[in-house]
Amino acid sequence: MEKVILVGVNTSKSTAIFAEEIEECKRLCEACNYEVIEVILQNLDTVDRQTCVGSGKLIEINELCEKLEIENIVFYNNLSPLQISNIAAICNCDVFDRTGLILTIFSIRARTREAQIQTEMARLRYELPRLIYSDNHGDQQRGGSGVKNRGKGETSLELKRREVERRISNLKKELKALQTQTNIQKAQRIKSNLPMVALIGYTNAGKSSLMNALLKINHSQEDKQVFEKDMLFATLDTSVRRVQFASGKEFLLFDTVGFVSNLPLDLIEAFKSTLSAIKEADCLVQVFDSSSTQIEYHEIATMDVLKKIEANQLPILNVYNKCDLIDERTKNDGIYVSTKTNEGIEELLKRIEEMVYPTTEEMECIIPYSDLSIIQMLKQTSTVEFLKDEDKGRRIRVVCSKDVAEKIIKYSVGEENE
Repeated sequence: MEKVILVGVNTSKSTAIFAEEIEECKRLCEACNYEVIEVILQNLDTVDRQTCVGSGKLIEINELCEKLEIENIVFYNNLSPLQISNIAAICNCDVFDRTGLILTIFSIRARTREAQIQTEMARLRYELPRLIYSDNHGDQQRGGSGVKNRGKGETSLELKRREVERRISNLKKELKALQTQTNIQKAQRIKSNLPMVALIGYTNAGKSSLMNALLKINHSQEDKQVFEKDMLFATLDTSVRRVQFASGKEFLLFDTVGFVSNLPLDLIEAFKSTLSAIKEADCLVQVFDSSSTQIEYHEIATMDVLKKIEANQLPILNVYNKCDLIDERTKNDGIYVSTKTNEGIEELLKRIEEMVYPTTEEMECIIPYSDLSIIQMLKQTSTVEFLKDEDKGRRIRVVCSKDVAEKIIKYSVGEENE
């Protein structure tokens, strides 16, 4: 692993929250295969517009880089192109900020072509102003005030801008083509009439582990399991699996990308198609790491992303994962589970069923033999009891949701027809 120095400037956050975010930034570094060997922190009213940290602190950072032979500095704070350029020039090191780290992780972890395109688009949008500034700043450093010299700089700037914008345009076209297939799959999901449930929450809360625990209860094949690992942003692509309740009813379960505080806007914009699965859901299962000391902070960060994608009005079930790691359970607004011991998993399924099938109606129907495919749909979404075959069709008794009842009302047998 490459050795790095982590620098953080706190301007307004509480000591506890700032400490938590610095620890999170350390883990982001680890996810990029960086080893943090020194952490330098500073409290300021406002960050320095030129170098983020104060001049004295920057001298300290430069001396430490020389002493430890450090070639990379990571800043907890998001930096402007000017700040990155100035810090790099003074310390003779490569400089990364928090957004750059997250983009690097996404680039490493993206598996599907869609995720790769979304990540590259976000990275290009992030790098464009920095490339432009670097180009201009480089011309200034080379000196010269003649028109000829400025013209070369302007030409180089235009070429870079056009190249990046052309690449973004091509990626948008490719993404649009891929999303045509995604839209077909989306239409098929809607046509299935199955409720949709999305797992959401802070990164590394255990969403993928929870999904696998729910699949194991359903005795799903091993190839249906989703990727899980104890690291930030292990999952970038939305995975969808069909899960069955004990009653026989089914639902579609989505595993989504983890959230993080101050998730870069470019990433939210780039991953809108992936995050749209959250907006389509009938309810959200918000997963927390119950062993974390910053649950409330994580919830604020999650709700912030939900608001940005306009999904904050959906019903939410709170799930406190990793309860095997804690001694005291203080939350009473959700359910405690452990994907290691399977505690609470069956209870969670019952709670989800209550949310997605909240009210039921009992109906007796005669399904014409020409429409028997309706019965297959009902078996997936409702409780079906076969009564008998008649001349007009198959008589069944159905316990179903109000939405399903409205779809099959034309087949119902009223008392007046008996």
